[in-house]
Amino acid sequence: MSSLSPSNFSGRGVRAAALVALGLLAAIAAEAQQQQQQQQPPSQKQPSAARAGAAYRAVPAAAPDQAQVIFFRSASTSASGNRPGAAHVYIDGEFHAALLPNSFTRLCVAAGNHSVEAYIGDAPTYEGKSQPRTRADLEGGKTVFVAVSEQDGSGSPVPFRRADAERMLSGAREQRHVISRASAVQPCRGVVAEAPPVEKARYTLNTDTLFAFGRADLAAMTAKGRTALAEVATQIRANSLDGVTRIAVRGHADPIGTAPENLRLSELRAQTVSRVLADEGLPADRIAAEGMGSRETVVSCAASRSRDARIACNAPNRRVEVVVQGVK
Repeated sequence: MSSLSPSNFSGRGVRAAALVALGLLAAIAAEAQQQQQQQQPPSQKQPSAARAGAAYRAVPAAAPDQAQVIFFRSASTSASGNRPGAAHVYIDGEFHAALLPNSFTRLCVAAGNHSVEAYIGDAPTYEGKSQPRTRADLEGGKTVFVAVSEQDGSGSPVPFRRADAERMLSGAREQRHVISRASAVQPCRGVVAEAPPVEKARYTLNTDTLFAFGRADLAAMTAKGRTALAEVATQIRANSLDGVTRIAVRGHADPIGTAPENLRLSELRAQTVSRVLADEGLPADRIAAEGMGSRETVVSCAASRSRDARIACNAPNRRVEVVVQGVK
């Protein structure tokens, strides 16, 4: 058996040069398809829109543990038109779909090595069941676009880049007129983008109220500080913890002193406040302490002023923010 991968579908002697005609303009393809349908007997004509699925639209990303395959057949792929009959798609030797021209099927399988086959008019031998000869190492989280080859007489699978494939898929309809019998095929879960967390509430506490100046430990927390944090915890609980995914406790220092010292002080204050909030009944697994140092000041104070004046001026910069985040 030949080995194939999303970047190198070999198998059954398919050559890229034989598939140049797959890039025909959509207008030419549609005209060729219409002429072919008029010439075909009723049994070989494409199914109506009522029997086929929806027109192709960009598919979502595959789930991390699944590989997604878009197997398609173009509207017209050779000067003489498509080969007659359906292209039977087999996955791991089991029938999945019957593709007529200008149609596609979307399937998902567990990541790993699979046989991926397509045969045009393979009755009565149905080679895809008994003699699969093309395999693919399909990666989880990846989508592979595979065309049915019309030129080599077999319908063997040929991979395409997404951009090229989606140009050829324009107007193609999903085939739903047969039932997949491929046990390896799974429902496509896709990746649903998570909504970014929103800020539900923010509480700002001056650290001159929470701690003795220059301190960050629990023993240095003032009675007013403990009362203020108890009130914050009460308000957060009163507004409901449903939908709250994270409670960010961000310590901020003033720019007096060195940057490493300020960062360390802000981290310790955030950690101490986090501990108190957990003691007040907020879920500890959702509380995250962050030290911001003196990077996000809210006021600027002239360095030429006396130290006492600078300390007083920088009071708004010395703060702890409790930011409640979650989903709407």
